[in-house]
Amino acid sequence: MFCPNCGNNVGNEDFCKKCGASLDNPSTRRFCAECGSPLDYGSERCSQCGAEVESVYKQENENVRSRGIEQQSKQTQPTAPKKKGGKRLAVGIAAAVVVAAAAVIVVLRMGGGEGSDTQFAEAPPENVYHDGGAIKIMTKAFNQKQASSDSSVLKELETYVGEDLEIEWTPDTKYDSSVNGIIGSGDYPHVMLVGSKGSAFVQAARSDMFWDISEAFDNPEKYPNLAQADPNVNHNISVDGKIYGIYRARELGRAGITIRKDWLDRLGLDIPETIDEFSEVLKEFTENDPDGNGVNDTYGMVITNYLSGPLDNIAVWMGAPNGWGVDDETDELKPSFMFEEYKDALKLMRDWYKAGYINQDMNTMTADKWNEPFLNQKAGVIIDVADRSRRLAQDIAPINPNAVVDVFGYVTKDAGSEPRTLPTNGYNGFYVFPKSTIKTHDDLEHILTVMDKLNDKTAVDLMNFGIEGVQYTVDANNYVTITSNKELLDDISDLNQISMGIITFPDGLKTKYTVPVAEKVDKVYEKNRQYAISNLAEPYISETYTKNGPVLDDIVNTAKMNFIIGKISEEEYDKEVERWKREGGDNYIREVNEEYSKDISVKQ
Repeated sequence: MFCPNCGNNVGNEDFCKKCGASLDNPSTRRFCAECGSPLDYGSERCSQCGAEVESVYKQENENVRSRGIEQQSKQTQPTAPKKKGGKRLAVGIAAAVVVAAAAVIVVLRMGGGEGSDTQFAEAPPENVYHDGGAIKIMTKAFNQKQASSDSSVLKELETYVGEDLEIEWTPDTKYDSSVNGIIGSGDYPHVMLVGSKGSAFVQAARSDMFWDISEAFDNPEKYPNLAQADPNVNHNISVDGKIYGIYRARELGRAGITIRKDWLDRLGLDIPETIDEFSEVLKEFTENDPDGNGVNDTYGMVITNYLSGPLDNIAVWMGAPNGWGVDDETDELKPSFMFEEYKDALKLMRDWYKAGYINQDMNTMTADKWNEPFLNQKAGVIIDVADRSRRLAQDIAPINPNAVVDVFGYVTKDAGSEPRTLPTNGYNGFYVFPKSTIKTHDDLEHILTVMDKLNDKTAVDLMNFGIEGVQYTVDANNYVTITSNKELLDDISDLNQISMGIITFPDGLKTKYTVPVAEKVDKVYEKNRQYAISNLAEPYISETYTKNGPVLDDIVNTAKMNFIIGKISEEEYDKEVERWKREGGDNYIREVNEEYSKDISVKQ
């Protein structure tokens, strides 16, 4: 028996000794789509990486908490009957409960065929799917109701890709545990979304359970869309230098600084371009009455106990690595917080805090309160994601119609330094192709051809918006107006989860926003991408960190916060870093470097 949470072999135990999950009730945990860490119920941000949890996730998470054990008992009822075109997914013990609860199965035709196990054929494969069998594609569901097999949009998509499609929807709140259960049982669908690169997936990939599709990305004649995938993102999802999946794109250049432009104008200041100019803006926002109310009641920037987002951006601006970097003396990877440039960022934030440019309750303010000082005219700067500016501009308008919100991507260390930006990892899950269900290379090539076609503009528009004239209308500038008819919207519900978004279309359909700053966000993204600093250790899995990551993170994150607010000295901070190393950090570094040394893509 395998743990549905981490994939560990647990025998007949009641609890997994590796991760502690209850084997009777594993799906009450949910995980961050960005880093795979467990999320607290009702949380707005991941405590480990700071990724934002969408409101629909939070509501569903709250529903799971309120239903508790009662909901879990309902999930143990008999599984759904077999769907058309193929066998029903059978997963091991606890995973069968989770997966069967929401199953509608994706179908493409499947059959025989022969092909090489080592390379892709030169000519496009024939359609070898003659027996009407099913390829099952498993993906996430976020809404209460998903597009059914009778969906007009799904049928249009089927016509476009030339295959019958049914989709197996699995609720996001239990998706990762479902995937881990399937990995543990070995009974796979044909195409499966892996939400995060956890140890269970990595072990399965290393055990040759999934097809290595690396060469598909170098074959633009056969796979013109897949060949345009970002090599940095492919590296991030890779295992030992091999690419086992097609990623679902997430904006790389998402970081941004939201600022009160009307405050800048009142004080005669421009958008800052360097660290010194940024510091001056914070000083002026704190000391010179930027809102003009005659009261000393403002400060520069609001920061919460989610420190990593703002701090890591500032550290990268100042020259520190993103996450991990190469030590020039040892030529090995080490965490960014062990570099002098990172400590310089800590010292700068300590100075800002001491001067009152940052809210004095930053160590206790939770991320769900982050917007409040900005909206209440107390603070004028937030370092987070660029698209936060859209929400802040919309929310502040009823409170202060004269407020002007602006956004920019970064500042440089000084006037002579090149820009550096902190990117996301560039993906939100990836689709993998199990060998146990995709028997031959011809079958794999056909499926990859369909996945490639799902990245065409026509397919993307169908999955994201539906059918023109039915689910939406479009004006001369390609701005979309979505219907308010719920029944019509049900036909596209969650279909965007199949979309991979590898290609962006400049002439594609667009959503029109009501606030001017929204038009700048995409420009910030585009500029940020040019200067993104990759995390060199992003692809690697450490057994030590898998087991003890929260403990290690707590040591160093607490030390960072306490240093900034003046609770500990620099010497005491250095001692905490040494404690981090003793309590598993050294092993973590060693394991990451072992993975780094095996990564064939690094050697090329």
